[in-house]
Amino acid sequence: MNDIDKHRLPPDQLRQLITQKWPEAVALTAGLSEPIFQTGIANLDALFPRQGIPYGQLIEITGEDGSGKTSFLFVILAALTKTGTVAYIDLSGSFFPAAAATCGVDIKELVVVRPDNLPSGLRAAELVLSKRVAHCIVLDLTNQKSDLSQRSDLSLSSLLHRLRQQTARSKALVIFLTENNNASNPIIPASTVALRLEVARVTPSKLKVTVTKSRISREGAHVEIALNG
Repeated sequence: MNDIDKHRLPPDQLRQLITQKWPEAVALTAGLSEPIFQTGIANLDALFPRQGIPYGQLIEITGEDGSGKTSFLFVILAALTKTGTVAYIDLSGSFFPAAAATCGVDIKELVVVRPDNLPSGLRAAELVLSKRVAHCIVLDLTNQKSDLSQRSDLSLSSLLHRLRQQTARSKALVIFLTENNNASNPIIPASTVALRLEVARVTPSKLKVTVTKSRISREGAHVEIALNG
């Protein structure tokens, strides 16, 4: 037996280690039977290999103030609330039910939670998924200005990692809504999410959505989306 063989892990142990560090990667390779979420926006769904976004992922929707990112989120939630309950963790304190309903969101399938701070919000998200209260969690971080990667509170990294694991186990979706999240001052570290979509307004009724980071589709791809009304 050579030195390499001495340190080689059995397949089940190797898979366990990968699952602990990159849970969504294991979910993506679990087979074609894994569920996907179709947004109902044909050109957006076409960006993904199976014509939809695989469940078990952490996703970020970001953009500048006035970019239309919240309107785009509501379009996504309109599709998600047709198939189950969504928990909206409103850390920004800016959620307006009437605006969501105008975009087609089924308010009856929306549970709004307003925690005091980000750690409480992450714990609430994990609890909601573990109890299977909802199949999708939104964390609205548009008023969160601190850089999580620079904070001394190491519990945040642990909470984010636990949320990734719970999302993969539950085959759910977690969507972070952020504002102008860039590399120099990230609100959510890039390594946290499997998919990052950046929204920009083209006209008052048309948005451009660009894949700026992805483990599940081609980076740099973009589509234009028309808003109703």
